[in-house]
Amino acid sequence: MPVMLTDTATMGTLLGDLGTVATEVLSTVGDVAGKIVSTPILLMTTGILFLGGAIGIFGRLLSKS
Repeated sequence: MPVMLTDTATMGTLLGDLGTVATEVLSTVGDVAGKIVSTPILLMTTGILFLGGAIGIFGRLLSKS
């Protein structure tokens, strides 16, 4: 039985570390998104790139059929 307790403790540690990483990533994404929204030139550039990507994806999907 001690092996199962060790495995459980290890899994708990792993999940805790993954939660910490996820929190840090989401915090960084929030900071970047805030910076993009607060700067008009970054917002315009991001919008153009997003629209271009969406048009490219839809164009490829439509040309397959």
